[in-house]
Amino acid sequence: MKRETRIVIWSIGLAAASAVIAFPFYANGYYLALGISILYFTVLATAWAIFSGPTRYISLATAAFFGIGAYTAAVTAETLPWPLVLLAAAGVGAVVAAITGLSTLRLSGIYFVIFSFGLAEFIRQLVIWYEVNVHKSVGRYLFSGVTQDVLYWQLLGLVVLVLSAAWLLKRSRYGLALRAIGADETAARHSGIDATVVKLLAFVLSAVFMSVTGAAMAPRWTYIDPAIAFNPMISFQVVIMALLGGANSLFGPLLGVIPLVLLFEVLTAALPNHFSIVLGAIFVFIVMALPQGVMGILEDWWRWVGGDRAAPVAVFRRARSHGATLFCGRPKVGIGADTGPLLAVDAVSKSFGGLRAVEKVSFKVGRGQIIGIIGPNGSGKTTLLNVLSGALAPSSGTIRFAGTLINSLPAHRIARLGLARTFQLVRVMPGLTAAENVAAAALFRATSTKAGEAHETIQKLLALVGLGAARETPAGELTYIDQKRLELARALALEPRLVLLDEWLAGLNPSELETGIALIAQLRDSGLTIIMVEHVMDAIRALCGHCIVMNSGGVIAEGSPEQVLADPKVVTAYLGDGDA
Repeated sequence: MKRETRIVIWSIGLAAASAVIAFPFYANGYYLALGISILYFTVLATAWAIFSGPTRYISLATAAFFGIGAYTAAVTAETLPWPLVLLAAAGVGAVVAAITGLSTLRLSGIYFVIFSFGLAEFIRQLVIWYEVNVHKSVGRYLFSGVTQDVLYWQLLGLVVLVLSAAWLLKRSRYGLALRAIGADETAARHSGIDATVVKLLAFVLSAVFMSVTGAAMAPRWTYIDPAIAFNPMISFQVVIMALLGGANSLFGPLLGVIPLVLLFEVLTAALPNHFSIVLGAIFVFIVMALPQGVMGILEDWWRWVGGDRAAPVAVFRRARSHGATLFCGRPKVGIGADTGPLLAVDAVSKSFGGLRAVEKVSFKVGRGQIIGIIGPNGSGKTTLLNVLSGALAPSSGTIRFAGTLINSLPAHRIARLGLARTFQLVRVMPGLTAAENVAAAALFRATSTKAGEAHETIQKLLALVGLGAARETPAGELTYIDQKRLELARALALEPRLVLLDEWLAGLNPSELETGIALIAQLRDSGLTIIMVEHVMDAIRALCGHCIVMNSGGVIAEGSPEQVLADPKVVTAYLGDGDA
C-alpha cells in the first residue's frame, strides 16, 4: 500500500473516531438516545460473539447477566462510588457465570440453549421472590449523577474494551482453541485442548461485559424491576444482531447492530403490536439466507476475487511476542519411568449398562513396537481405543502409560502426556484450514520450543502426510483420504510417544496403501510406538511384530500375525464354526 493511501485511510479513520467521540456535543436528545442504543447493543452482541461465535454454543443468557448488572447497580449505587459499582457488577456477573458454567458447559446443542434461556428466567424469579419477601417491594429506584452524555462515553469505552478483548482473543491460541471446539469438540480435546477451561474462560469474559453494560444502563431507567432488567427480548435481539453481521468476525456484530437498531426503532413506532412477529421473521430470514452473516458473504467474495484466507500466522506471532514456545523435535520424557513397558493394560473392562463392550483385556506395549489389534466388527476394538485415549472411562481395571496411571484422566491430559490418536470415523475440524488443524495440537502439547519454528514444523508434518500443498485449504473441503492424512498430522503435532491408529489405512487404493504402510514404518523407525486397529491384513503382516485378536469384547489370541491368523479360534471368530 502506498504511503499516500495509508495517510488518507488514517486521516479518514481519525476523523470518524473524532466524530463518534464528540457526538454528544452536536447531537440532539433523540439521536443521542439512538447512539446509546447502538453502543450498548454493540457491547452485548460482541460479548455474545466472544463465546458463542467460535464455539457455536447458542446462548440466550444475555438477559440474565444484563439484569444482574442492572440490579447490582441498583443495590450498590447509594453506598459505592460509580466506578466501584461497575466493578461490583463485573464481579457478580463473573461469579455467576463461573458457577453456572462449571455445571452446564458440558451441555451442547439444544440442551445448552434451553438451559441458557431458563437461567434468565430462574434468576428473574429469584429476584422477584427476594424483592417481595425480603425487600418488601417490587422494584428499586436508582438516582445517579450519570447524564446521557456520560452514559454515552461510558458505553463507547466499553465498546473499545470489548472489541480489544475480542481482537486479542482472536489472535491468541485460546481463540484458535475456541474455533477448534466449535468445529469438533471431541477432536479438540484429543488435540490437548482443555475444552472445559477454555469455554469457561470465554463464557465468564462474555458475562462480565454483559453485566457491566447492564450496570451502565441502569441509571437510564431510574426505576428498575425484574421485568425491565431481565427482559428475555434482549437475549433474542442480541442473537439476531450478532448472526446478521457475522458472529465469527470482529466487526460482524457491529455490522448487524446498526441496521437492526434503526429497524427496531421504526417497528416500535409503526408496529408496536407486531414487533415480536417481525423479529421472528427477521430471525428466520437470517438463518435461511445468511447463515454466515454479512461478513461471511464478504469474506467469501474476497476469497473468490483472490484474497488470502486468514491463516494462523497471527496466533504464532502473538505467541512469539509474549515469549511463548512451541514444540519441535522429539519429545522429552516427562512422566513415569523410561524403563519397562510404555503402556500396560491390566484387566480393563468397559460396560454400557448390561453390555460388556470390553471384557478384562490385558496386554503390554514396549517402546518402538507396532502392535496390531484385529477382530471382527463389533468385537470392541474401537471401544478399547476410546478407553485408552480418555474418550471413555474404564469400568474396571488399570491403564498405565510410562508408569503413570491414566484411568481417570480426561482426554486432553492424556494427549499432553504423549498419547495421540486418529478416529475410525474421521474427525477433522472442518472450518479450520489444514494448517490450523495441526496448529491446534501444536499449541497445546506439553513440551515446547521457540515459536519461530512453528511454521516450519507444521509444514513438515503436512508434507510428511502428503498435504504440503493443501496448507490453507479448509479441512472440510479435503477428500476423505486427505482428511485421514490430516488427522495423522494433527496427532503427530502433539509429538506423541504412542499413537493409536483406528483403521487409518481403510479405504486406500493399492498405491495409497503402499505409501501409508511405508509412512507408518518410517514413524516406527523414528522411535514412535504405535497401536493400530486394522482390517487390512497385508498391513498387519508388513508392520506388526505382535497382534492381539479380540472377539465379543475379550482377547482370544495373541502372538505374531502368522500365529494368530492360523489360530482356529480366530478363524472361527471371522468365519464361524463348521455348523454356521
